[in-house]
Amino acid sequence: MADPVVTDPATVTSKKKRSPRKKFKFPDGWIARGFTFEVEWPDDHQVASSIRSQFGGRRFAYNWALAQVKADMDARKTDPSHASVQWNLYALRKRFNAEKPTIAPWWSENSKEAYSTGIADLCVALKNWSDSKAGKRKGKKVGFPKFRSKRKDRARVRFSTGPMRIDPDRRTVTLPVVGALRSKENTRRIERLVRVGKARVLNATLRERWGRLFVSFSCIVENHQYPAPAKGGRAGVDLGMRVLATIVDSDGDITEVPNPAPLRATLTERKRVGRQLSGRIPGSRGHDAAKAKLASLDRRCVHLRKQASHQLTTMLADTYSEVVVEDLDLAAMKKSMGRRAFRRSVSDAALGQIRPQLTYKMAWRGTTLTIADRWFASSKLHHGCGCRLIEPKKLAKQLVCVVTGEIVDRDINAARNLRDWPDTAGQDSSGAVGAVAPPASESSDGQDIGLSDAVGGSVRPEPRRRPHPLRPEPTREPREGVQHE
Repeated sequence: MADPVVTDPATVTSKKKRSPRKKFKFPDGWIARGFTFEVEWPDDHQVASSIRSQFGGRRFAYNWALAQVKADMDARKTDPSHASVQWNLYALRKRFNAEKPTIAPWWSENSKEAYSTGIADLCVALKNWSDSKAGKRKGKKVGFPKFRSKRKDRARVRFSTGPMRIDPDRRTVTLPVVGALRSKENTRRIERLVRVGKARVLNATLRERWGRLFVSFSCIVENHQYPAPAKGGRAGVDLGMRVLATIVDSDGDITEVPNPAPLRATLTERKRVGRQLSGRIPGSRGHDAAKAKLASLDRRCVHLRKQASHQLTTMLADTYSEVVVEDLDLAAMKKSMGRRAFRRSVSDAALGQIRPQLTYKMAWRGTTLTIADRWFASSKLHHGCGCRLIEPKKLAKQLVCVVTGEIVDRDINAARNLRDWPDTAGQDSSGAVGAVAPPASESSDGQDIGLSDAVGGSVRPEPRRRPHPLRPEPTREPREGVQHE
């Protein structure tokens, strides 16, 4: 018997043919924005316990709903006529509300949003698993959801109803059940917009990370008129690890944005603190101090990456009318690196953050973001010449032109090709440029050693196969119009 049908958590169905919940429609001229603030842990022990209770209630609802789903799946294997609860938010939450006096007599201590958040998260996980199993979801294969423990679960809870406000003092944030929390930074970014009616809070998420509390507000904000791009024109952006971004614009100006590489900068310190943490007794002061030090290093790396990507994308959106970036396959990049240190560098650069940020920032300003084809060889294709560049060694920064012998900078050449894309796309190996390939180099035994030709095709010898003693060699039929000696 097939598994129950997975429906969208936002879709509500029942025996009364309840109509689907409509998606929120943005008013004209309004956009979605998020604001995150770090808040202090309350000094009141009762309030701090209430916050942890919200996190635990969400985790409890998630595990309970997952147990119900697995029990129904097991029951359907033995009894195909077993009536299973549908895998959507409405059905699971309805059953939880009916059973919560028995399974969770303490349910009234927490907000109803805590339980709803846990069940909604499970519905999303089930849908991702179902779509991945059916081949409808791109990317890495998603496994069946697992039970979440207190040690590994990301503590968070989302509130969509109740008092969610930013007080006029610009230092206090109020959430349902939890109450008032003191913000560590000024909240004027969102308070003044809400006060004048240019923003509206849709929901708020309270989460714990690195032992600290953060509140994130999802809002709709009236989009204001951004000034025209400072420079205008078109720019090609090549993202990398040596340099975070190499920018070449229509005027030929070259700008290089350095890569902060925060993980590499703190790797030695992280190893030292990790050794201290492993050698100390859990629960002791030394163990807590080492754990806090390691968390501070993690927090610094994350914030430096976000700062670098936001500064880069804001500069691009404010400067150019059109930006061309490449469609990177980061998972394939990691696999092709080979060494663990190289794979770590790909993750440390956080290149996956730049394209989504450019997408919404340029949409706000009414400018154009162009995504080059993933298979466009921007680095290996010589700009203006059309030949395929030779790489002296893997990941070399300086490439060699086989036609002119010119030494070409890999990143600048890629940025120029992206700037002129798709005009330069016809010069790729698939487009066959009319450059003449140099004679193939030969080794001492007369075999080709595999240099790349001018149009990008790899000239490599066919692998030698040892003849099978009992299997005859296959014969190839000659093609029409081709003469063989």
